Parts: sequence; C-alpha cells; structure tokens
Amino acid sequence: MTIGVLRMPRLGESMEEGKLVEWLVKLGEPFKRGQEILEVETDKTIVEFPALGNGTLIETLVEHGDMVSVGTPIARIEVGEGPDWTGDEASIEETENTTQSEMKLAEDVAGEAAGEDATAVPAQAGVSACTPPGASGSTQIRATPLARRMARHQGIDLGMVVGSGRRGRIERADVEAQAVATNTVQQVAGVTYLKKGPETGTPVVLLHGFGADHITWGGVQTRLSAIGRQTFSFDLPGHGATVQEARTAADLHGPLDAALAELGLGPAHLVAHSMGAIAAVALAQTRGAKSLTLIAPAGLGHSIDAEFLRGFAHAASTGEISHLLGRITEGPHGLSSAMLTDIHASVARRRLTDLADALVGGSGQALNIRLDLANLADHIPVHLILGHRDQILDWRETLDISPRIAVHNLPRTGHSPHWEALAEVASIMTDITR
Repeated sequence: MTIGVLRMPRLGESMEEGKLVEWLVKLGEPFKRGQEILEVETDKTIVEFPALGNGTLIETLVEHGDMVSVGTPIARIEVGEGPDWTGDEASIEETENTTQSEMKLAEDVAGEAAGEDATAVPAQAGVSACTPPGASGSTQIRATPLARRMARHQGIDLGMVVGSGRRGRIERADVEAQAVATNTVQQVAGVTYLKKGPETGTPVVLLHGFGADHITWGGVQTRLSAIGRQTFSFDLPGHGATVQEARTAADLHGPLDAALAELGLGPAHLVAHSMGAIAAVALAQTRGAKSLTLIAPAGLGHSIDAEFLRGFAHAASTGEISHLLGRITEGPHGLSSAMLTDIHASVARRRLTDLADALVGGSGQALNIRLDLANLADHIPVHLILGHRDQILDWRETLDISPRIAVHNLPRTGHSPHWEALAEVASIMTDITR
C-alpha cells in the first residue's frame, strides 16, 4: 500500500495560500481520477479541486476554514490503482512540491470556474438550450462551488435546476432564477412570510437575525417541509418586505403576534436565530409554544461584536455588506448578488439604525433573556444550538445556563450554524419537532 501526502495546490500564478472550505469526499471513501475531492477558496474564487489519480482519503491534516500556504500537507491519501497522481513513477509522498501537472490541471479548473461564472447566462423559466443536469445517462450534477453553496443555503434542489453553463453546468444565475420561481411570499398584517409543507400539523415558525430575512431559512425550511412539517419563515419588522418597522426590540414582537393570530396558528415550534431569539421568547410567553429552539441567540451574555451590528446598519454598498457578512460564517456566506442587493435596499432606507442602537448598549448587549428562558424551560422543551467559532456572540457565556435547557455546541461553525452545518441543525430540528 502506497501512502501519499496531498499538498495545497497552487490554483493560479498569484496564489500563495488558500482556505480549505470543504472536503467533498469522506474519510475512508475511495475516489477516482477527475472526481472533485476538495473545495478551496482563494482571493479570487472558490474552486473544486479534482483528484489527479485514484485513491482513498485516510487522514485530513488541516481543519475546515484554515488558511493554508501552497505546498503545505493537507491530507494523507492511499494511492489507488490506475493513473498515477504525478504522471510518472514517483508517489505523491515522494513529491516535495506541487508538480507541474498538478499545477496545470488546477489552473485549468480554476480558469474554467472563473470563466464560466463570468459568462453565465441566466436560465429562463422552463426554457434552456443547454443540457439539463443528469442528461445523457449522467447522474452527477455539475455545478460551480458558489452555485452549490447558494442552493444549500436557500434550500434549492440542484436536481431541479437547469444549468446554463458549459456542458449544462449550473451557475449562480441559474440558482437565483430557480429561487425566484419557487419562493413565492405572502403577507399578512403587514408581515411577509413564506409557507412550505403540508396544511396540517403543528407549525414550525422560523425567525431570522439582525439584517437578514426569511430566505436565510431556505435550507432548514426545505428539509423540514420535505419530512411533513408545516413551516413558516417570516421577515421580521424592519426587515425584508415586511412593511412594519422596528426601532426597539419590543417592536419585533407585536406585529408577529398579530400575523400569527390572523393566520390562525396556535402554539408552534418556535425557531429563532440571533436577534430573532428576543422575539421568539416574547411570543412563547404571550402565545405559548410547543418548543423553543434558539440558534446562536442574542440576550444570553454581555459580549457582542458591536462593530458588525452598527456597521451593517450603516452599510453604504453591497460590497460592504458582503464583507461584514464574512464575520458570521467560517466559510463564504454564499448569498447571491440579488440577495445582497435586496438587503442593501432595505439597509439604505436606514431601517436598522435605531434597532442596532437598541440592541447594543455602551459596552455590550443591552438585553437579557436568561430569566425568561429559564422560566420557559419549566414548561416547554428549550434548546440552544451554538457555533463553537462564533465571532459575533461568545458561546462560552452560556456555560452556566439553566440545566433544564438542552445545549448543542457545533464545532467548526460560526454565528450561522443553520447555514454552516445545515445537516446537523436539520437533524436536531427533526427530533425536536416530532
């Protein structure tokens, strides 16, 4: 058995380091030459790096999100039969630097990804001159890394998307077009919402965080509705398409209460992210709830990245918003340009400035929901889902939380576990909402 060392490839002439975003194969899983095994973020793009030979991933040497210099060992590979990784008799273990063949193939891949993204033509609803995914007997869906990430965050099945790129590859614009076609929102009592799932059953109500909207729940909502959960994701007051405004935290609760009443919804499974926890706790107190799940919640400690909150409220461009959003995840945030434009349009109306000041006091968080949460835990199941690498709120401030509250601490995730660890969060939510 030949064991080789896989090194961080150079994905372009100017690349000196890259961020390991995600392994696309599991430990112990064999792969074939040409199969995409690794997702790397450079200063220019995100590239899926293909295996240059057959093999099996037996050990990873760096963690997701780590910045790694070119040539640094990142994994150990059991070299399989068939074409050699280097094109000669040497094993990759004996290769001290990235070979010319590796560099060329990697650059070709990077160039293809960049070129296709730049020339992509948005897919028209139901019409395309390109080959749909899976055509010609192929079961592998071809999509750019950004398109995959966007689809994951928005809960879009790539199998339903027609690709406009070369050889039917799905591009960012294709995912955006599919999102517009499938996510039809409604409004009640001035509050915008998206409903998915059956007409019956205990509803699951999803509340987003500061500066976001209902779209951030796309992946969770799709997965829950697929297993028979009735789901509602709302645009909070002051956010998205909701016409109601919010200058204080208390302003978040009233319009939501009225909207839920008009929809005829009884006690629901309440799920909230970050600032949304403030509204969720208030709703649980006034309307009752079947359960309460808070993801990276505000109001449980003192520390907060006030610069992020106030910077977001005053952001002057989509680029500034995108840069700030980089703080909430361990990897790229994966929001489309259309979504960033919508967020900026809302921010530009200065809808969030007063609310940001209300959430952040002189030296930290201005609100505390600890006591209310502990009291609720006496009557209903209460769960916290925390990101171990949260840069906005410090999860360690929850270590002394009431023992009646279940805590799920997810490694390698930042302030948005429902994006970064969708499968894990969806699994937790499946169990809670049974």
